[in-house]
Amino acid sequence: MPRSKASTRLGARPAFLVVGLLVLLAVPLAVALGALHQPRWYPIADLAQTELRVRDVGGAHPPLIGLPGRLGSFGRQGSHPGPLSFWAMAPVYRLFGASSWGMQAAAVSLHVLAMAAILAIAHRRGGALLTLAMAAMLAVLIRVYGTPTLTEAWNPYLPVLWWVAFLLAIWSVLCRDLKLLPVAVFAASFCMQTHLPYIGLAGVAFAVAFTVVAFQTWQRRAEPGAVRELTRWALLAVGVGLVLWLPPIVDQLTSDHGNLSVVWKELTHPPEAPIGVRRGLELLLVHLNPWRLVARQPTATTGALLPGGLLLGAWAASAVVSFRRRHRSLLRLHLVLAGALVLAALSMTRIHGVVWYYLVLWAWAVNALMVLATGWTVSAVALRRASGERRETLLSAETFALVGVIVVSTAVFAADATGAEVPDPIRSRVVGELVGPTVTALPQGRDGRYLVTWADPISIGAQGIGLFDELDRQGFHVGVPGIQGTGATRHRVLDPTRATAEVHLAVGPEIDKWSANAGARRVAYVDVRTAAQRTEFRRLRSEVVRELQAAHQADAIGEVDNSLFASIFDMRLPRHVRVLMARMFAIGLPAAVFVGPVVTTGRPK
Repeated sequence: MPRSKASTRLGARPAFLVVGLLVLLAVPLAVALGALHQPRWYPIADLAQTELRVRDVGGAHPPLIGLPGRLGSFGRQGSHPGPLSFWAMAPVYRLFGASSWGMQAAAVSLHVLAMAAILAIAHRRGGALLTLAMAAMLAVLIRVYGTPTLTEAWNPYLPVLWWVAFLLAIWSVLCRDLKLLPVAVFAASFCMQTHLPYIGLAGVAFAVAFTVVAFQTWQRRAEPGAVRELTRWALLAVGVGLVLWLPPIVDQLTSDHGNLSVVWKELTHPPEAPIGVRRGLELLLVHLNPWRLVARQPTATTGALLPGGLLLGAWAASAVVSFRRRHRSLLRLHLVLAGALVLAALSMTRIHGVVWYYLVLWAWAVNALMVLATGWTVSAVALRRASGERRETLLSAETFALVGVIVVSTAVFAADATGAEVPDPIRSRVVGELVGPTVTALPQGRDGRYLVTWADPISIGAQGIGLFDELDRQGFHVGVPGIQGTGATRHRVLDPTRATAEVHLAVGPEIDKWSANAGARRVAYVDVRTAAQRTEFRRLRSEVVRELQAAHQADAIGEVDNSLFASIFDMRLPRHVRVLMARMFAIGLPAAVFVGPVVTTGRPK
């Protein structure tokens, strides 16, 4: 990429430039971590399950597979392919005291490491000016994703920037920078193990890129050192891949129901019909809308299609221009993006069930890279036509414009980050208020073995696993029934006959049921709702019942009380009814903890 005098001065010390930009980009994330430090956060749901696994790294039962997902069937639920994200977070997590905030810091550290890789690759490919352009793109992109995505250790969030690093790494490999092969393997493995959608995206992209490079090397086999260079870096990449994929391979070979088999079945025989070509392509165009990079709408799955179509057209035209001008490096970037678009379209058309926004978070990165590649093409054409002093003026203007984007976007994001909030603060607060009294009431302290159970008609056990995580953190010997083993990990399953007491979390109507249990003692009770919210919850429930009866769907009323969260996403129910239920979910219900003898009658296996 051409350089101005300003960018040449910046590029004189590439390490200084990359580190300086990285520090600047990381400022909003540091601000967010500062805002999240207090009050203490109590993880629930998937994040509690994640912390249990991060805590297991280096112990007697290291994690071998990823977080449980919408895979498999009831009783044989599958997980995302691998545990690499847990292992990668563990050092920083422990450095910060194995606390819930430490897990947030660990998540941020992985994103910062990905940004470092992105900026370093950019400098290898295009010097200081491309590094500035990539930093500007990152400044916009991380602001789009926002503090929830970049501070929560949730598996759909963790790979979003490593996906960018992967695309740039295979671009480098296609540019014969074979030293990036191991980097591409790591980035691809991180994405693929952490969240299932990347299996097709990163796996196929890497296979195609490596095949192309291998074919090119075969054509150049007469050149001294060509085959030897590819062999050296390919073997190193294979070694990295084997080490990273060893845990899920061990699980597959030693488990009765290997998780990789469940993943394969899910990919080849999905349980529901996919959304199809039309909806998939619409979803792609929604995610190619460049305006959403400015408007910060990362959760959008519907919207105008024309802006995305216009970007697609402008990018295609810029790719043609790059081809005609024989700009090899830029052309290869366009080819990588073309491949990413094809894979994106195929992936989106194969989505089945609810089109959750987090399934396609990676698409915003493709959008941003397309904008960057298009802008680079325009810059290259303009600079080629300019000469002398005008060319230097253009280069300086580009440099200062990119610096301006970086500074302004980072400053705005940092200001926003001061208001960062923990995930689901209401239910997190409930768990926090239940933990203390529960710990005090445990009859045998840390000498006992406690079976932790829960009945939660609101949030499918989110607070139950949160309470379990906190008791496990404090060193109590706690376990779960077999039916909860997938979420809490199999080695934490406790035979009820070996437990000295049962700790049960009851939510909403379940509290009255357990209060009738003569052997159980209520040790904690929390209702964070105001009087007005309690009244509103009752009113909303009555309205939902009336609406379901009017829609001749009275059979769904029971599910509103037994599984509100699932009912909200039941597309068979009227949309306005699901909106009312979503409001009920936001308000929540009281929760109580009971301690007593283990209940064995009627317990599911």
